[in-house]
Amino acid sequence: MIVKVLFDTILINISFLLAYFLRFKILSFITPESIPVLSEYFNVLVFITIVWLAIFKLIGIYDEKRFSALIDEIASLFVGISFASLFLLGLLFLYQEFWVSRLVIANAWWIGILLLSFGRIIYFVIQRRLRSRGFGVKNALILGAGDLGAALAAKIGSDKSLGYSLVGFLSDVEVAGITVLGKLSEIKKIIREYRVSTIIIADTDMPISRTLDIITDCERFGVEFKIVPGILELIASRIDVDEIGGVPLLTVSEIRLQGVNALIKRSTDIGLSLVAIAIFSPILLTFALLVKLTSSGPVLFRQKRIGLDEEPFGMYKFRSMVKDAEKLLPEIEGLSETEGHIFKIKDDPRLTPLGRFMRRFSIDELPQLFNVLFGLMSMVGPRPPLPREVEKYNSWQKKRLRVRPGITGPWQVSGRSLLPFDDMVKLDIYYIENWSLWADFKILLRTIPVVITGRGAY
Repeated sequence: MIVKVLFDTILINISFLLAYFLRFKILSFITPESIPVLSEYFNVLVFITIVWLAIFKLIGIYDEKRFSALIDEIASLFVGISFASLFLLGLLFLYQEFWVSRLVIANAWWIGILLLSFGRIIYFVIQRRLRSRGFGVKNALILGAGDLGAALAAKIGSDKSLGYSLVGFLSDVEVAGITVLGKLSEIKKIIREYRVSTIIIADTDMPISRTLDIITDCERFGVEFKIVPGILELIASRIDVDEIGGVPLLTVSEIRLQGVNALIKRSTDIGLSLVAIAIFSPILLTFALLVKLTSSGPVLFRQKRIGLDEEPFGMYKFRSMVKDAEKLLPEIEGLSETEGHIFKIKDDPRLTPLGRFMRRFSIDELPQLFNVLFGLMSMVGPRPPLPREVEKYNSWQKKRLRVRPGITGPWQVSGRSLLPFDDMVKLDIYYIENWSLWADFKILLRTIPVVITGRGAY
């Protein structure tokens, strides 16, 4: 936090100095009654800096645990800088002794946004580089050695820049192929022995009382606790406290994507799909021609999928497989490389050479922009499943069908085909329960590098 405060202090001062020169040197044709000398601004710059830093602190910009992504922190900076600028403008009207040009404040607003955001990007890159080399890494202990714990361990081990080093597992149950350090009752000894700074509870079946006991017993060690949420925790944002006859009750409200929110999301989808179709029209035409020239069969592949409220619809893609590929599925269905009800295989023999390229960079998905325009899909949402997959769903898994399916969604930007099915469904449910336009915007931005690198796509 101290490093961020120092960075911000320097950049805030630079922002106001640049704003001063922009106002009185470049925009000098907007002539004030008198041009203040720079030293007059130095006298109030200390106060301005303190005000900005205090507002940043109040809205939580320096809370390290709050931000899971760089874009969230930059968004908070935008809010903090805007609020600080409005606060200074308010002081101009309330306290006449405090005199700063309104144009200087206005210019400092956008300059500050640019400089501080760029500073955060540099800080983020340096931090990831240092973590990948072992600096500032936290020793993490996972409680629960099931599939979820193993998946978390794999992610921590594959990306050192996440900032964690796995010391091992604790579990009361033996799991084949996983070595555990001991039982849950030995947690205090393990914390001291391995200098654990973060504990991740990955056993969703662990009783609440046991979880609370572990947290209470270990709080004095100063460790950080993270808990993988179960289904009830995922819907916590929709739970209100009510009562009947003095008896407290928890009421589960409707999902957020209803009424006005649904209208806002649909309007956004129409606008974004029209813009995207216009931008990608050369690519759409080029690959339509390439598909036609390189293999026999139709250009577009129309596949029956399940959409909003379990209604079937025809989803369009560029054909990436040989003609009549669906008829060959029974021969290779046993080769699926994903868990759960989804069929995925890296080296699918039905793919054409062009189709393999399109799949890698998600070019085959572009015709779905028309599905979005016609209201059958959304830009962001759970991926539409096949009817045979939905037949195997449990009741809680059908929750992901309560909203329009999307071209991209939370699981695409969190591992794509690398995620187990149950984890994918939980990500979808979390998205549904906590929907916002900002969440959609973040997913769209995070989709860009995932598509470019082709990570987890097959």
